[in-house]
Amino acid sequence: MIRNGFSLFEMLIALSIMALLGSFVIPNIKKIQNKSYSIASEVNLKTFQSSLENYYLDNSNYPLGSINSSELFTILKNYNIMKTSPINPYYKKAYSSTDSKGKILYSSSDGEEYAITLYDMTGLAIQLELNSL
Repeated sequence: MIRNGFSLFEMLIALSIMALLGSFVIPNIKKIQNKSYSIASEVNLKTFQSSLENYYLDNSNYPLGSINSSELFTILKNYNIMKTSPINPYYKKAYSSTDSKGKILYSSSDGEEYAITLYDMTGLAIQLELNSL
């Protein structure tokens, strides 16, 4: 006798195996994705840092105040130091003042030193802070 197709029992076994394997793979994919966002954010922070050093070379001081990354980009763009805004990997678009995940904040009270801070995906914990060179 020739059988066509699979029995219901065989299909249920195959689906159970796939579900079991999926339960191990999906969480690891999310961890890898979050790690890549974190690394991309750190690269963006270092891009801002090197641009700030170029700003300092041109102006003999750093921008004053406490500002977010979109305002910082505007300042650096006006001085022809940065042409395009880095992309916030969590939102897949240019940094904005409303970002919470991966936000970048800059501050300088005297124009001689600065701190530029990157927050993690929660927007609450500091992931990395860089200071003037």
